[in-house]
Amino acid sequence: MVDYSRLRTVLGKLTTHVITFLKILSSAKIMTAIIVIIASLSSLALRVVPAKWGVYLNEFDPFYEYYVARKILEKGLIWWFSYTFGAPREPDKLFWYPHGRELRSTSPPGISIVSAYTYVFLKLLGLDVDLYTVHAYTPAIWASTITILGALIALKLAGEPACALSAVFLSAMPSLFTRTMLGGKHEGVAIPCMLLSLLLYLHAIGAKRTSTLILCAILSGISLGYVAVTWGGYIYPWNLLALFIMIIHILGKADKKISLAYIPTYALSTLLIAITPRYGPKVALTSLYGLLPLLALMISIIHLCGERGLRLLERLWRSGIGRFTIVSVLLAMGIILWKTGVLMGMSGRILAILSPIYRHLAHPIVESVAEHRAPSWDLLYIDYSLMLPLSLLGAYVMTKRLSRENILIVLYLITSTYAASSFARLSLLMGPAVAIVSSIGFTTLFDRLLDAIKGKVFIPRKIRSKYLGQLREVSAIGIIAICVLSLLVITSSYLPFPYVVVSTHSPPLILTSSLGVSVTTTERGYMYSDWLSALEWMKSNLPEDAIIASWWDYGYWIAVNTNRSSVCDNSTLNTTQIAEVARAFLSDERTAVEIFKRLNVTHVVIFDPIQYFEYGPVRVYFPEPRGLGDFGKSYWMARIAGLDPDKYLAQATLEARGLAYSLTVPADTPEARNATLYHLLFIKTAGRSFFVFEPPPPFFGIKAWGGYKGP
Repeated sequence: MVDYSRLRTVLGKLTTHVITFLKILSSAKIMTAIIVIIASLSSLALRVVPAKWGVYLNEFDPFYEYYVARKILEKGLIWWFSYTFGAPREPDKLFWYPHGRELRSTSPPGISIVSAYTYVFLKLLGLDVDLYTVHAYTPAIWASTITILGALIALKLAGEPACALSAVFLSAMPSLFTRTMLGGKHEGVAIPCMLLSLLLYLHAIGAKRTSTLILCAILSGISLGYVAVTWGGYIYPWNLLALFIMIIHILGKADKKISLAYIPTYALSTLLIAITPRYGPKVALTSLYGLLPLLALMISIIHLCGERGLRLLERLWRSGIGRFTIVSVLLAMGIILWKTGVLMGMSGRILAILSPIYRHLAHPIVESVAEHRAPSWDLLYIDYSLMLPLSLLGAYVMTKRLSRENILIVLYLITSTYAASSFARLSLLMGPAVAIVSSIGFTTLFDRLLDAIKGKVFIPRKIRSKYLGQLREVSAIGIIAICVLSLLVITSSYLPFPYVVVSTHSPPLILTSSLGVSVTTTERGYMYSDWLSALEWMKSNLPEDAIIASWWDYGYWIAVNTNRSSVCDNSTLNTTQIAEVARAFLSDERTAVEIFKRLNVTHVVIFDPIQYFEYGPVRVYFPEPRGLGDFGKSYWMARIAGLDPDKYLAQATLEARGLAYSLTVPADTPEARNATLYHLLFIKTAGRSFFVFEPPPPFFGIKAWGGYKGP
């Protein structure tokens, strides 16, 4: 017999537990936490989608960073940092033969340290993993925390709604994906460390207890310092905090907490910069990169010591003119020290970011890399879409409430936008700032419209009686419009053929020979897997002491995957040697052989995905139209070697199927006809006998291949 009373008791308790659970779930904090966690997991899932092609490192630099991780496992972390303290040089002849590369003084090892010791930890747990796989997953896993850290900064500034929305924005922001996916680069570790440093510094300046302030400042300094250990772009956050300190003092909004928090943050970050062999004490303490942080430190110390003995400076500092005078004098001293050679100067690349007028100072090799060029506004819109106007609104709202925290994040938005506008690669710096500030703008606008519907907006009585209904109606329409716009912002990363989906569903570049096959043409993904085959062939067939010359784009692939020495690579450390290789490729064969002999080269590798069209029964070949192979890159070879590109390349058109195609072909000049690279690229074989830029054989009875107009 069923005991209904007991059943009712059980159901009653179950109902009570369900209601309690739903009440807990309905809490704003709990819901926000759930949204942030889901957003972070979603971003991780998107980043590891390329694993369907197999676990490969992507692009070029990750191969070298993986090699560094192997070296750290082999020789230990102390070996790496001992170089700063006088350890002898150990040039690695696998790179930049014959001179070799001192790995420690030319590489930020941050991501390699993380992957190496993550691998050690997983092995201690008994997991059967290899370093290559661990290194491939490291940037994707670390970068997924960008969503959480950005959301926590938004929470600190504007509460739960902005926190949840910024997490959603960050979970599928195109600019944050290209370099932080499976097999990605060091930015996957550097950007989370930068955001963690900013978050901890915000907590430090808002702390009520001195012990909490010091702890947060110390952790902020360590995080900022690890950005430097990981990425040369540490210069940005290092100087961002310094600029914030100076501006906050000029505005008269500084207190002892801000100055006290900055000192340990500066000290620890600068210490890590100083002991990292790539930078050393000279960069940390006597370079223009460190001038602003050093000035901010002096200002903070003056501010803290004012009440204890520096009365005169304190009184001077309290006036706006006095603050301006002190800052101007310190800057003038820095410029004088720079001009006299006491302070290290800046590289052409950094000057090109600070001011476009200095782009001419950068070596042509900087401009030859697409991600080093200034992006167009349509590219920025692809990255951020409707978040751009929302970020303007958010910045306006934050400047109206000019708290110290708001000043720091608005300053982050302004400076990162400027940097991204100068250097396409730095768009990922701008991403978190746009997401945080646009989420604040969005939630503020939504709240104002909601207040209007509820009648909480102050309206004069005469106007209220006449227009209140219309105001509520317009506000309701505004809320609906905002919801639609937010849906567009979120889905613009996915539909149609969205940038994020294209990025995450594209094969690693080594599978496509760096041609970048997209999701819309994935069936062509293995058409260009030539490099995989070539690397395997070199590894299996070339002698171990082989020295391989190629254009620098492929140096890391060759050295790391084949364990054979390359003469130049993607680090572009020795532009003189790159120029020598460029001259060899564009010179006649005798000169090329002389140059390659000087470099002890035994083998030469060239690559170009040459295309063809069918003319009757024959195939007529032509260079890849987008310039993605060595022929297209010969323009930059000429620039880097100090030669005239017009003597090597010419423009032509090809009409086929009613369409006209623009082609770049070899120029009809002695220089082009004698160029060794072109001899190698356009060599005739049994299956490849006709090129569009050469006259057809007489028996065809035509002067040019159908539709071709050019040299």
